Amino acid sequence: MDETAAMSSCLRSFIQDLDSSFDLLHIDTSVEGSVSAEAGTALDRLISLYGQTHAYATAHGHEVLFEIGFEDQSADTNDPSVFQSQLAEVFLRLRSAGLPLPTFVVAQTATKVRETRNCGAILLAPSAVGHAIRDLAGICTSLGSALKSHNADYLPASSLQTLERNGVSAVNVAPELGVAETRALITLMTTAGLKHQRDDFLALALESGAWAKWMGPDTSAGDEHRAVVAGHYVFGSEEFTEIKKQVEYAYRHDAVTVDGYLRRAVTAVIERYLRYFVAPAHLT
Repeated sequence: MDETAAMSSCLRSFIQDLDSSFDLLHIDTSVEGSVSAEAGTALDRLISLYGQTHAYATAHGHEVLFEIGFEDQSADTNDPSVFQSQLAEVFLRLRSAGLPLPTFVVAQTATKVRETRNCGAILLAPSAVGHAIRDLAGICTSLGSALKSHNADYLPASSLQTLERNGVSAVNVAPELGVAETRALITLMTTAGLKHQRDDFLALALESGAWAKWMGPDTSAGDEHRAVVAGHYVFGSEEFTEIKKQVEYAYRHDAVTVDGYLRRAVTAVIERYLRYFVAPAHLT
């Protein structure tokens, strides 16, 4: 896409989110194709999308909060001095445009997901990482926002405590939730003897190619593992809908619904994180 088409596509996506009752949107314009966008261009795009999305929400009676980010997730932390300069400029532009400040700012907190594990530096050097995170959190707080970690999936309790104790207010763990749901579905199909449906689902997920971005450079992952990583990316497809209908039919006489079983699998993961992170008062 050219820039105009890409920006229009982004805005349509956010509008659909708002019309679907999303109340927290993440905007990050740092990537352009397969490379990083020029910093000034990325900031202009961020302010434009932020303003247009906020205007649509206001005009249609939607209450929405924002989080913003500046770069693809890495295994290390941001440089606090660079982060402070970058964030101060963004907040100045938002205030000048009369826009509300973001509830969360996403920074690099040494958390990085590969396949179904975390390989961030927080696991190797928690003390040094904790010090840097504390600086990043302080910068966010001083400007009127809160620090959020992305790629916090699969972290042990000790790492979650390092994040929380040093000022991280929220974490993103979506990939782990998707994998938990996928594994729960595979368990249901295996238990019911739905080998054909299981194989069709795994083939559909593998063919999607959505696993590629989660693989490490020297991965030894087999096809089934790749399919599990990508499973949740095909949940919205027509092919998956037909497979799921067959699973639901197999369990039609069971006291527990398929969706109920999947929800419990996802809830179990969420509850582990809720032990360490409690939503800010205005989000509860």
